[in-house]
Amino acid sequence: MNALPGVILPGNDPRQSLRVRRFLLAATVYGLAVALMGLYVRQGLLAVPEWQFLSLAIVLVNAGLYALLRSGRNERFVDPSLTGLQMFMVCLLMGLTMYLLDGGRGGLLLLFLVLLMFGVLRLNARQFTALGGFALLCYAVAVGAVWQQRPEAFNAQVELLHLVALSTLVPCGGFFASHISRLRRLLRDRQIDLQRAREEAHDLRVLDPLTGISNRSAIIAFIDQERQRAERLDQPLAVIFIDLVHFKRINREYSHATGDEVLREVARRLRGCVRDIDGLGRYGGEEFLVALPDADEDEALRVAKKLRSCIESQRFAALPVRQRVHCALGTSLFHSSDPDIWQAIERARIESESP
Repeated sequence: MNALPGVILPGNDPRQSLRVRRFLLAATVYGLAVALMGLYVRQGLLAVPEWQFLSLAIVLVNAGLYALLRSGRNERFVDPSLTGLQMFMVCLLMGLTMYLLDGGRGGLLLLFLVLLMFGVLRLNARQFTALGGFALLCYAVAVGAVWQQRPEAFNAQVELLHLVALSTLVPCGGFFASHISRLRRLLRDRQIDLQRAREEAHDLRVLDPLTGISNRSAIIAFIDQERQRAERLDQPLAVIFIDLVHFKRINREYSHATGDEVLREVARRLRGCVRDIDGLGRYGGEEFLVALPDADEDEALRVAKKLRSCIESQRFAALPVRQRVHCALGTSLFHSSDPDIWQAIERARIESESP
C-alpha cells in the first residue's frame, strides 16, 4: 500500500504530483458521469452501444492525459498543467454526450459544468471566457443536431433554459478565474518577497555589510571547515593576515566616509586576486583574512606578495593622489599539533606586526 502513491503519483516532484492529483480529481468526476450514463441507459434515454462508446472515449482521453502527466512530457507544453487541453476535451465530450442523449441532458450537463469549473484554478478571465464560449458553441451545435436529426428528442423550452444557464456560467466563471488569478499573482509576489528577505537575512548573517565579503564569523567558520578537510585529506592549508597600516590616520584626516570607501576598494581588489576556492573575509576594522586551501608555504608567500601589490600598486580614488595605502601581511600554515584554528591565525597576525 505504501508503494501505491509512488506508482500513481510522481514522488520526486511536488509540482507534478499536484498536477496529477488535480487530474485524478477531475477523472473521478468523469467516473461519476459514466455511472450516471448507466442510469440513463436504464431509463431508455441512452442506448447501450452509445454508452459504451462514450465510456470508451472518456477512458481513452483520460488515459492519454494521465500518460502525458505521469511521463513528464507535459513539461514541454507552455502550460504544464494541461488545463487548456483538458478543458477543450471536456467541451468536446460534453457536446458528444448531449448529442447522443434522448433527454434529461440537464443532469449530465451539471457534471460537465463541474469539470469546466476546474479551469478556474489555472485559467485567467480571458482564457476562461474563451473556454465558456467554446462550451456554449459545442452545446448549441449538439442540441441543434438533435433538433435536425431527432426532433422527438428535442425540447426547445428545456434546451433554451440549459443554454441560458450555461451562458450565466461564463461571466461568473470568468469573474472567479480573474479573482483566483489575482490571488495566484499575489501569492507568487509574496513568495518572491519572502525569498528575497531570506537571502537578505542570509547576507546579513554571513556578509560584512560594509565590504560585502565574509564577516568575521563566516570567515572563521570557513577556515575551520577547511582545516577539517585538510586534516582528512592530508593537505596543507595556509592563512594570510592583512592589516592596513596607519588606517586610523585616514579616518582622522579624510573622514570616516573616505575610510569606508577605502575598505570597500581594498575588499574589491582582494576579491579579484584570490581563487574561487579561497576564503576572504573582514576580520576586524582594517584587518582581513585570506584562507588558501591546498597551499604550502611557498604558495602562501607568493599569494601574499600578489595581495600586497593589489593593494599598494594603485592609488585610491577616494584619497589624494600622493596618499597611498600600505598594508602589513603575515602568513601561517596550519599544523597538526594546533588544537584549533586560532593558533595559526595568531601566528599570521604576529608575523604581520614584525618589522
